[in-house]
Amino acid sequence: MRRLATWMRAAPSALVMAATVIAMDDAVAENIDQETRWHEPVANILDVDFGDGSGFHARWEYFHCECGDVLIRFEQGAPEGVTTGEMLLIDGQVLAARGDVAQVEDLETMLQAPLLMLHLSFGLLERGVPEGPSAVGKDRRKFSAGDKLNTYRLESARYTGAFGAPWEVQGETWSGAESRRRFEMAFTFTLRDELGGQDESVITFSGGQDYRPGAFPLHESTSLEGWKVQWISRNETVAHPADSGLTVAGLREEALQTR
Repeated sequence: MRRLATWMRAAPSALVMAATVIAMDDAVAENIDQETRWHEPVANILDVDFGDGSGFHARWEYFHCECGDVLIRFEQGAPEGVTTGEMLLIDGQVLAARGDVAQVEDLETMLQAPLLMLHLSFGLLERGVPEGPSAVGKDRRKFSAGDKLNTYRLESARYTGAFGAPWEVQGETWSGAESRRRFEMAFTFTLRDELGGQDESVITFSGGQDYRPGAFPLHESTSLEGWKVQWISRNETVAHPADSGLTVAGLREEALQTR
């Protein structure tokens, strides 16, 4: 995680890359529109391993509500132990969390890694298979993309990351049942220190996506008793216990009034 922090920086820039498809499956899978992009699934599962010797491994599950909210379920492993829990991001304004992830003072610090890695996986899939998930059939499709000169710059709604050149991604993607897609890929990039030294680092991804519309795991009436709440839009840096009687619907309404 120490190295992860060094990749995140506010450095907006256009991403220049070249993608080469190694092998193709011409079958167009059912139930996914050809205009659908890799960043549009309703649900994601993402397993991430960092090859930097830190021993950090993460499994994150993401659920996207039609209303714009995102629920993330955590299982993060490191030498010091395993961290689990759930975090709900409402309207990009407020966080609610429970479990181990709610024990930190500033909830937003726990949000950075899963969102950055989610958008990194989206971006790598988009460059490797630019036709989108509808172009992927049951046969495994190999892909690669890379750039020897230009840094890979990633910008999500909240965080940015920079991964030094030369960098390369190699992977495979295939369809599961109907509107589901699976993938495995390894992202290799260059780390540089202040003294000019450099080292190669690797992040490996495996996971799945489901593009079928479905019910959000948290109902509007879900009680947030025992959760912690923190308002990003109010620049809060310390989470506090949820008010008595607060529900998901109540927090959504408060966020709507805060716009």
